[in-house]
Amino acid sequence: MSTQQNKELVQRQFDEMWNGDKWDALEELFAPEYVNRDPYNGDQGTGPASFKARVQAYRGVLADFDLRVERQLAEADMVETLWTLRGTHAGELQGTAPTGRHVMVDGQLLSRIVDGRFVEEWVHWDTLGLLRQIGAL
Repeated sequence: MSTQQNKELVQRQFDEMWNGDKWDALEELFAPEYVNRDPYNGDQGTGPASFKARVQAYRGVLADFDLRVERQLAEADMVETLWTLRGTHAGELQGTAPTGRHVMVDGQLLSRIVDGRFVEEWVHWDTLGLLRQIGAL
């Protein structure tokens, strides 16, 4: 796939799964050995089901979930995506009951794509900022 097609695949992940809660293409887009590396969330398991569980957990914490691609860079099989997440704290997080506060968090996602499927992703995001915004710190 071209670097442009890989960037579009990441956009599709954001639109359909993160924002749309649509899972028809889950098995098509994520390799069985898919792994996500997130320092905040430790071992998350592997495969498409682990990705879906992670997305649904975040969507359960934030109502009005809106994850937007701000900028992308791509080279070979890698796509770097700078993103912004907005939502309303509506579910328990780190022992903090829902506050109804609006939150905004920035982050980066590095996706490795092989033969049109996500095989590995690394995410770094402002976890501390999110916890501060909901009053968990």
